Amino acid sequence: MVRVILLIIHILAVMFAFGASSSVGLWASRAQGDRAHLRFTLETLMKLDRLMIDPGYTIGGITGIILVQYTGIPWSTTWVMASFVLWFVALGLTHGLLRPAMRKQLAALDDSGPESAEFVAFGVRAQTAGMALSAIAVIIVVLMVWKPI
Repeated sequence: MVRVILLIIHILAVMFAFGASSSVGLWASRAQGDRAHLRFTLETLMKLDRLMIDPGYTIGGITGIILVQYTGIPWSTTWVMASFVLWFVALGLTHGLLRPAMRKQLAALDDSGPESAEFVAFGVRAQTAGMALSAIAVIIVVLMVWKPI
């Protein structure tokens, strides 16, 4: 019964985070064409990351660790190891690249406007990190569901 509850929490947390993160591209593309709402959109994306995406993936990772321990699956199992390495890489990208780029992009918006090279550069950095994180999330889901390796 404990395993089932942990698994439900694990799946719901990842679904919550994955669903929210899947909408980021739509939000960002909408902001590009609407200068009046650019600040609101960027702040909303930062809030979405802080309140939904990051907690969901964090809870998913923690419950994943607990599930591996509880079920006795060896950590040396390739899909388990690969998933956790990718999860740690994603955490590093989120906290080391994505969030700082988003904060700097918002500051550049205030300092030099949306047409400035600085604003565009931080936007490209955030977009690249976001696409990498989306790819990592998809790979982890594939590993968790199909256990191919």
